[in-house]
Amino acid sequence: MKSDHFNYSISWRSKNYRYGNNLSSKIGNDFEYSGSKNFNDHPDLSSIDIKNSITNPYEHIFVKTYNLNNPINLIVLCDISSSIFATKENDSIIKKIAKIIALSAIEHGDLFSMLCYNDDTQNNFYIEPNNNIQFINQWINKLTFVGDRTACEKVENIAKQMPSEKSLVFWISDFHLSHDHINKMLDQLSNHHVIPIYLSTENEIKSLPNYGFRSFIDSELNEEREIFLRPKVKDQLLLDYKESKRKILQMFSRKQLRELEVDSNFNLNDIQKYFMSTII
Repeated sequence: MKSDHFNYSISWRSKNYRYGNNLSSKIGNDFEYSGSKNFNDHPDLSSIDIKNSITNPYEHIFVKTYNLNNPINLIVLCDISSSIFATKENDSIIKKIAKIIALSAIEHGDLFSMLCYNDDTQNNFYIEPNNNIQFINQWINKLTFVGDRTACEKVENIAKQMPSEKSLVFWISDFHLSHDHINKMLDQLSNHHVIPIYLSTENEIKSLPNYGFRSFIDSELNEEREIFLRPKVKDQLLLDYKESKRKILQMFSRKQLRELEVDSNFNLNDIQKYFMSTII
């Protein structure tokens, strides 16, 4: 495994057995042998099946065929509401995750796209399915998330911008969202396989000072408010966060989804371990 992408296997990927559907001179991509065909049907000298040709009593010539895996879309669906960027590191974390997913898709012969949303979706926050890693990285680097305070309760336009064919969707969010919103999103994405990437703020809460004023974004009201921290208040913030997280993970579990939790210590192995232990 390279240091800049992860390996994955997708059980629902469709296969194509027909000759000539790819730019290769061979049938399929040599990853999975599927059998032999008559040379007259597929006149490809580079794929001669010597064993079957020699042993055939009618002196027919055969060529080997291979399953051709059709490419799929790997989509980064990114919540860019204000609460996400209350943690400054999330800007770089989101871009790092997106670049890793993009390269991984291209290394596997798949396509990458990315859609960022808050109260609305805009063209400058959307890149169509692509396999040009240089262009993709340049686009990601240019993303600027700072702007007016926004929420992300409007979900009607999301499904319209998603491809109709089944795709692998990495939904990045801190999930400071109402449960109704999360359920609506998952319902709209039910045609796809969704991997929720949970941007954790647990370590940030733990690192807060025991005393002092601190500003917080109220995820319900989308308003900033200031509170005076003391040990009891800090403990309560952590308890509330863990309880909210527990309920959200239960929602994923009911949809038979397994989340990937990341924080500022995120690295490539976190995603690779996920795919090694989860059947997609």
